[in-house]
Amino acid sequence: MIVRQNSRNHEQQPRLGAILTMELVLVLPIFLIIICGLIEFIMISAAQSRMDQAAHAGLRMMSVSGADQKTCRQQIENLLGPRLALNYQLDINPAEYPGEIGELALRIPMQNACPDMLWMFGFGLQGRQMQSSAAMVMERVSSRTDDADVPWN
Repeated sequence: MIVRQNSRNHEQQPRLGAILTMELVLVLPIFLIIICGLIEFIMISAAQSRMDQAAHAGLRMMSVSGADQKTCRQQIENLLGPRLALNYQLDINPAEYPGEIGELALRIPMQNACPDMLWMFGFGLQGRQMQSSAAMVMERVSSRTDDADVPWN
């Protein structure tokens, strides 16, 4: 009967654990950067989509119904929600006459869209803004009387 000695396996066992720990220490920060960046990108993309929809809907309401700028602003705030509507900037340039192009520009701080998870890696959102704009041919304008109110001759 032959007896084998496993002295070699016992010596490599602690060393293998040290190598795996070192690999984890080297790979974990890169993995965290990728995961945090992916989450931040998804949240910013969702907020950008919501901004685009709010800008388009607000300008469309002005175009179709002839609503004034105050009503348009309230509609955009409602569509953005309370978090995105914090410290937003809205520039509305309605058309003077029907058939002209009206424009709307919306700017929101990026910190409203998502938590700043990559600041510790040097990619902070501090001082950055998201922008959205919309342009549309105005069917009606709020400063003029509606054609439905004027009797036909």
